[in-house]
Amino acid sequence: MGQKIIAIANQKGGVGKSTTAASIAAELALRGYETLIIDCDPQANATSHFLAPSDVGTSVAEVLVETDPREKIPIKAAIVTTEVEHLDIVPSKLKFAKFEKEPSIAITRLKTKLTTIRDIYDFVIIDTPPTLGQILTATLLASTHMLIPVAASPLAQDGLDDLLSTFDEIQASNPDLKIVGILCTLFDSRTSVAAETCRQLQDRYTDKVFDTIIHRTVKLEEAPAFHKPIQLYAPNTRGAQQYSEFVEEMIERLGMRQSKSKLRLASGEN
Repeated sequence: MGQKIIAIANQKGGVGKSTTAASIAAELALRGYETLIIDCDPQANATSHFLAPSDVGTSVAEVLVETDPREKIPIKAAIVTTEVEHLDIVPSKLKFAKFEKEPSIAITRLKTKLTTIRDIYDFVIIDTPPTLGQILTATLLASTHMLIPVAASPLAQDGLDDLLSTFDEIQASNPDLKIVGILCTLFDSRTSVAAETCRQLQDRYTDKVFDTIIHRTVKLEEAPAFHKPIQLYAPNTRGAQQYSEFVEEMIERLGMRQSKSKLRLASGEN
């Protein structure tokens, strides 16, 4: 099937980007796919879904910000096993913001490091910072797909064209990069603007927009405080169900109609 490396990107903050990264990584793992989530956002919000700050040792910062060229840290040194079976994480910390000041040659470093784990994981999910900077460029150069979460709120589409322009520029250097789609998030059914925003997205970007919509829920907002993805924190809630439905839709769009565990059962493997 080939490893899928999916960057979760939107330079506009507050769109549920890190929650989406953590939730789809957990859901893929629960479906039996060997999954790695890499937190490339210096705010470390995706990391907080799995680890307390005191549990973070070597991070993506040490792997990619090479203060001493003689000490190259392999990405495997930063991988931490999570509570979710089949899911590992490369955590982040605030010092990763220094990567923006690294020489431009550093933007290919993530792509190079990921080649060393190509045969280990089915999916690599990368959370990105809410900026159009060098970190985002590095993640898109290393990725096979980009997923764009967009909040169902006023001005939600601001900057989306800039992000798509950045995508086009990166694709010139990484022709394997594709847009897997646009996901409408933080939907509040109490407001008319939420439905209108999603409708506008569908009208403008047509088949790029996923059918699944992620509602704003208290449990999704609470989960990172307990260092758990929604699938472990509140598995029987709307948020968990909607991310499950979204992942089903996403893997079908990627040409992977079944979970890996179902594939094993279908082939008669134990």
